[in-house]
Amino acid sequence: MASLDDLIASITANKDATDDLTARIEDTRQRAEDLLGAVTALGAEGVANAVMSVKDRLEQSASQNRATALQLEEAVNAAVAAKQA
Repeated sequence: MASLDDLIASITANKDATDDLTARIEDTRQRAEDLLGAVTALGAEGVANAVMSVKDRLEQSASQNRATALQLEEAVNAAVAAKQA
């Protein structure tokens, strides 16, 4: 049977993973932004539009992942409160 400590540790590990994923997504978004600047400078409008779409989706992904991290943090807080009850 799992304990509250096990549950807290598991949720915390998941939150840490979301934090890591957010950092990776942000790094990739920055790469897309750099590429966007380069293709824009070359006048490649079609490619620039496609890269802009990629960048936008990465920003949405990072935002959704941050929301997941917040929910996991709230779950940890609820589990800690349950442990103290």
